[in-house]
Amino acid sequence: MIDSHLHVWSDGGKYPWEVPPPDELKSEATYEKLIAAARRAGVSGALIVQPANHKYDHSYVESALRSEPSFFRGMCLANPTLPTAQAVETLEALHAAGFVGVRFNPYLFPDGMDSDVGRALYAKAGELGMPVGVMAFGGFPAQLSAIKALLHHSAKTSLIIDHFGFYRQPATGGLLSDAAANDETAWGSLLELAASPQVYVKVSALFRVSAELPPHLDLQPRLASLLKAFGPNRLMWGSDFPFVTLGGQTRTQDALTYEQAAAVPSFWSVEGLDGAAMEALMGGTAARLFHFDQKA
Repeated sequence: MIDSHLHVWSDGGKYPWEVPPPDELKSEATYEKLIAAARRAGVSGALIVQPANHKYDHSYVESALRSEPSFFRGMCLANPTLPTAQAVETLEALHAAGFVGVRFNPYLFPDGMDSDVGRALYAKAGELGMPVGVMAFGGFPAQLSAIKALLHHSAKTSLIIDHFGFYRQPATGGLLSDAAANDETAWGSLLELAASPQVYVKVSALFRVSAELPPHLDLQPRLASLLKAFGPNRLMWGSDFPFVTLGGQTRTQDALTYEQAAAVPSFWSVEGLDGAAMEALMGGTAARLFHFDQKA
């Protein structure tokens, strides 16, 4: 089992935070604590997505990659605030340091993800074989035009949509029943991206997109639609640790231990989710895309 989406950060000592984590998580998201929980859950590898708490300082995640090179892979955070040439050079340096993917946070791009710097970073990521993960936290529709432009600009770059495309808003987690709204137009737009073979979707952060308590059975029809549109080899499960242990930024009814979070998909009965599809969802896709099958 491979977790395609989680965060780790320091305890704030040797590696200071850019932004403090939630109080309940300040000392609960070190990579050592994550590995201990993951091994209890039967998880054999994980992709660390650079946390907002360290922003553009990748030194803590780099230390995790060095410490556990077989277990971890890293997805860095693109810095679009730099001049284009410097932004690209920074991405190249992070790739050389061992990062295998790059996150685009749309809200950090002064002129949008399809700006000159965004296109240059996206194309370079493709050249380096680094999949680009897009976090459309505030909603998928606002980013759709830029996503389509990037897909057209560099067809060889793999693009990953985080967390079901955040079709449920707000995506803070733990908002049950009608406390948040499902955007079916956004969901339809996500499914349409399946026509581009380089697009992948993370079946991740279930507590952010479900209107029900775990095991989030209301997500079963969503997964069935994703399987039909994308196929299992373009889907990957992710926990969104450590936020899943709270069920959001603060503790909610959705809070789970890491072991419980890793077990949620085993409760699902979904058309198309046979043994081979489950293997792809729970690790095969991530292993291939992030090179877990290669010696670090």
